[in-house]
Amino acid sequence: MPELFWTHSSDLPEGVGTPNFSATHIAWLLTVLTVIVFVALFLKKRGLSLSGKVQRILIVCAAVLEISRWIWAAIIGHYTIVEMLPLHLCSLSIWMEFAAIFSGKQLLKDFGYALCLPGALAALATPDWGIYPFFSFQYFHSVTVHSLLLLIPVIWVVSDRFRPNYKNLPKCFGILMIFAVPVFGLNQLLGSNYLFLREAPKDTPLELFEILCGNPGYLVPLFLLIILIWLLLYLPWAIADGVSVRRGLVVGATEPSEPA
Repeated sequence: MPELFWTHSSDLPEGVGTPNFSATHIAWLLTVLTVIVFVALFLKKRGLSLSGKVQRILIVCAAVLEISRWIWAAIIGHYTIVEMLPLHLCSLSIWMEFAAIFSGKQLLKDFGYALCLPGALAALATPDWGIYPFFSFQYFHSVTVHSLLLLIPVIWVVSDRFRPNYKNLPKCFGILMIFAVPVFGLNQLLGSNYLFLREAPKDTPLELFEILCGNPGYLVPLFLLIILIWLLLYLPWAIADGVSVRRGLVVGATEPSEPA
């Protein structure tokens, strides 16, 4: 339906959306994940120089797409501060990954690995933009931006030999809270739902949390879920580092000493 490509959700007819876990959703999700694996492995073979150039291009594309969404909404008369301010995690992720790529700071890369990566993956797996048809600007924008936000941390780990540091997790959480606390207050003032702190989005795990725990009770299992995700993301690295240290100690203890 090309005539609906530029249409805002409020102007869409019933029944034109792309439901989560439909054949279309699963097909493009598998395609995205396959492309991400291929790109990361390709860049691993090509070396750090090309990887760095590709990352800069990708994050600039993500930023341009985000800005183009604001322009699109303004042109069709649907730009509102309730929906379009850059206050969702995906918007924050764009600028955090942008800063990480151009600065090379370990803390910023840990933020991307700990929050941007799982956030983007969750958004792709259970998107909240299913009200739009697959062939629409908003659907294309959301799939592309979140795919790029997922791809970049994967490149860091697979291609750039980035080693996540669990000691940076408190700082990552602190950065998130510096952002989330004022956003929570702004949501109450505007009636907005940035960071999904006011209500759970439909057709996502947060909706189940809200059903089970109420509102704002759903934020409690969300926090616990973040902790679980961090354990899954960081525990293998911590174990690997511990094994390396123990092996080093064993080797050092068994090597013959130099003659006096």
